[in-house]
Amino acid sequence: MKNRILGIDYGSRRTGIAIGDAQSRLAAPFELFEDLDDRRLVERICRLIERENIGVVVCGLPLNMDGTPGPQALRTERFIELLERVSARRVQRMDERLTSHDAESRLAGHFTRQQKRRRVDAVAAARILQDYLDTHGRP
Repeated sequence: MKNRILGIDYGSRRTGIAIGDAQSRLAAPFELFEDLDDRRLVERICRLIERENIGVVVCGLPLNMDGTPGPQALRTERFIELLERVSARRVQRMDERLTSHDAESRLAGHFTRQQKRRRVDAVAAARILQDYLDTHGRP
């Protein structure tokens, strides 16, 4: 049974990945992909979906503070559409406003700037996924 859930914090340079479990309803940072074009990123994510027995995929959508889509939200939507086409599965969209800011504050004081940069996207992905788990009931 595929009850694991994949969370994605998509970015043009770095993409954070988190994995959660529908039963425990807990999300954890998992991986960070850097400097991949969208096609290669989608290929890596598809392999990860198979390897980790993922049932649901959630991707953060970076809306403006007023809820409208800006340029990054439109880029993210194009990425999601590519991922849906290649993986043949629906990707759940989750509002990700302020998740990167929250992730940075969680890491403050614990890491150097470079260490924090390498972790913040995966932590933000975990926040996106945790928000999804908190707002959706058990499968």
